[in-house]
Amino acid sequence: MVKRFPHTAIVTYGTEGGMVNGEWVEGKTETVEITGRFDPVSTNNVIRINDQGNEVIVRGEFYTPIRKIEGATILEVPELGIKRNIICWWPFQSHNVISV
Repeated sequence: MVKRFPHTAIVTYGTEGGMVNGEWVEGKTETVEITGRFDPVSTNNVIRINDQGNEVIVRGEFYTPIRKIEGATILEVPELGIKRNIICWWPFQSHNVISV
């Protein structure tokens, strides 16, 4: 049987620094593993708008049942040798699509 989510990806996300009990706490970068399916996009016709409002050409999409991780910036699929910046993270009812 074909697996719906055969790939494992590493998502890098950062937290901003801030004041905690009157002391400054530095922000940190963390990673989390998620399962899903990566599909490359072989055309320049797919364009998405990133967080800064700029139009960016999509090179691939990662489909996953995992909900959006706030502050996520990088998606890496080691088994495919892919490491790209996340353009946007679209939530749907049954899955999410991460455009890279």
